[in-house]
Amino acid sequence: MAEVVNYYEVLGVSRGASQSEIRNAYRTLAKERHPDHPSGSTQDFALLQEAHAVLADPDRRQKHNEALDLAHAADQLADLEGIDWGDLEDELSAKRREQASGGPGLGERLRGRFGRKEGGDRERSSRRGRGDGDRRRGRYVERGARWYEPHYFDPEPISWRSGAICFAASFLALLVVGQIGRWATGLDTPPSFAAWATTLAPFMFILYTLVGLLTSYFSFRSAGYAGVALVFVATLVVGNRGGPETMLQLCTLGIILLLAVIYMGNRREEAARTR
Repeated sequence: MAEVVNYYEVLGVSRGASQSEIRNAYRTLAKERHPDHPSGSTQDFALLQEAHAVLADPDRRQKHNEALDLAHAADQLADLEGIDWGDLEDELSAKRREQASGGPGLGERLRGRFGRKEGGDRERSSRRGRGDGDRRRGRYVERGARWYEPHYFDPEPISWRSGAICFAASFLALLVVGQIGRWATGLDTPPSFAAWATTLAPFMFILYTLVGLLTSYFSFRSAGYAGVALVFVATLVVGNRGGPETMLQLCTLGIILLLAVIYMGNRREEAARTR
């Protein structure tokens, strides 16, 4: 690979120098390196003029910066085997051709060339190492909670708003199911639009248990154990205020089922950590 002349070093300025700094440096050095000057020479003066011509033009300066970046990358990767530097020079030429059309940056091309396989391997291994619901924070993976793993839920502390929502939603759900139960068991005469309720009588124990389980599940997601406690309070209120005979016991059974699933999940997680 051909050596790249650093025109910034020729002029004695930094890479971030302004146009005025480049112009002043050129004028100062031109007096010293002019062929008519005792310490000057034609070769040094020509190189100085070339450096000024490149750095004074924004487009040529950008291309020169890219060439320096590529040369620096080549120096850093010189100890690696299997690198075809001719291909890199071709990439630089392609970058120059794509510049007018807004192609990808040189740094992006280099990262894509040398980091594609490594990055792909890391991503695949990362996906294998965590589930779809997991979240990554820096180097660590935060376990995501799936719907069937309530012990992984991390609800916010209960507030007046979340507590009121949990209690009101569960209270309304229990009222609806309780009224359906009264129709199904003959405690109330069902209206014409609810004539189907009588056919649910053999299955009401399932419905009561599901209501207790689901209301406590969603309350636990939003407000933790305090939300479950509010569901139990709503169950006591509805069950003791005219609800069907077995409604209180079966809804409470649903709440206990959720708590049992959470407890077993926590025990299983603790056992996995101690292995």
